[in-house]
Amino acid sequence: MLSVIREVKMEIAEKYPRKGASMAKTIEAIPEKTRWEIATKGLTGAYIAISNALKQAVGQKKFEEFNGPLWYEAGKGAKEFADTLGLPTESAGDLEGITHLLAQTSMGPEFVFEVVESTKDRCVGKTTQCPWHKRWKEQGIAFDTCGVGHQRWGDGAVESLNPNFTFKLTKNMVRGDSHCEWVVERKK
Repeated sequence: MLSVIREVKMEIAEKYPRKGASMAKTIEAIPEKTRWEIATKGLTGAYIAISNALKQAVGQKKFEEFNGPLWYEAGKGAKEFADTLGLPTESAGDLEGITHLLAQTSMGPEFVFEVVESTKDRCVGKTTQCPWHKRWKEQGIAFDTCGVGHQRWGDGAVESLNPNFTFKLTKNMVRGDSHCEWVVERKK
């Protein structure tokens, strides 16, 4: 990441010598992908740091009581996202695809998603790379910052997209699993 920033810095210096160049022009010299990576690393890093401070101040239980509803509301944005893009919401695979796309769109390009299994009524998704887990490791955090948040984000997303389905987080990297995994399933 630092090498990319150095390259951009050199390119900016060449294109916009310090003779009153405006920041508006300078920002355009930074490649869009680099801006997005920097912004999402800043967002996820700041949220993990805030989560750590809150957990230290109030304890895990109160942290989860605060964090769960916040992420549930964020997940409900999946409905507007899918409607705006005209995405189908009939099968478990449809819902899983929307949640992957929404997570990458709103939380950054560091996610690596995989569909493990998919039928009309059940879909299992997983990630082996996640910006939240990366920031957690970088900051040396030693508590579950995202289990409740991930579960409640998934609940809000899936319920808003199609109330005939449920979301269940079954594996969590910050709890020691090799990957995060979840199941989107039609209610029985």
